Amino acid sequence: MEPIAANLRYIEAGHLNIAAGALEGASVVGQAAGTLGTLAGALVDPGSRSVCYLVVESRRWMKTHCYLLPLGTTRFDPARQALLVDAGSADLQEVEHARFVPFSDDDLTKAIFAPHAA
Repeated sequence: MEPIAANLRYIEAGHLNIAAGALEGASVVGQAAGTLGTLAGALVDPGSRSVCYLVVESRRWMKTHCYLLPLGTTRFDPARQALLVDAGSADLQEVEHARFVPFSDDDLTKAIFAPHAA
């Protein structure tokens, strides 16, 4: 398993919004794999103002598993309330949710005042 970069911060799905609405509770659907799980949040890099991973939760065998999905081509389907991703279950990396560092006020300041990417 690849280590999670120390500079990444976790934002819960309840704080993620797009023009079509809130993303909390959205299903994450892969091309061939069907539903991969539910969007739990995202890992962002405040310094570069970028989303690096989607955090997906999946319930199997009476236990909730947490996975990272590298952000690739993703679009929101408002009719299905789902994020459609170009990925499958093989692209998911299981992680412990407790390893995530929450996005803080300091991270917000860093993102606001970070130099613009070229």
